[in-house]
Amino acid sequence: MRRFLARSLISYSDSEMMIDPPRLAADRMLARLARWLRLLGADVLYDASMNGNELLQAARKDHRRMLTRDKRFRTALDVIVLRGNDFRGQLREVLARVPIDSRLAFTRCSRCNLVLESVPREVVQRRVPPFVYASCEQFAHCAGCARVYWAASHHDHITRELQCV
Repeated sequence: MRRFLARSLISYSDSEMMIDPPRLAADRMLARLARWLRLLGADVLYDASMNGNELLQAARKDHRRMLTRDKRFRTALDVIVLRGNDFRGQLREVLARVPIDSRLAFTRCSRCNLVLESVPREVVQRRVPPFVYASCEQFAHCAGCARVYWAASHHDHITRELQCV
């Protein structure tokens, strides 16, 4: 069974889903940061197989701002060169320069970046532990990697972690 994250998406209104998320590209040194930015709702391209120049080309083609720790990119206007070594410091640096609307939080898959889709409970009954099925009313899943998401203790942990940032 996969490790699941928490959140329900059923209550979002059409106007909230129309919010454009920030479009970013994170280099291979920033995998953890990319996952956390996705949890916040940012549209983050991450591909560990791409080197810095390949990622910059892909980011520019896709109208994204690139995130890196590589100082060789410091003169590029569409690149944010991060100074911090830990993801919390990096997250603070990004959020200081790229605001993310809090209504976007938990709307994307942290693994593959696709927008999550609400699903009826019955669809996930055999894919979640029985106690989760019995205690949760709302579920979402990722059409790309098939992960299932629901509101649970992970959601509380992530929320607490983000409040420290």
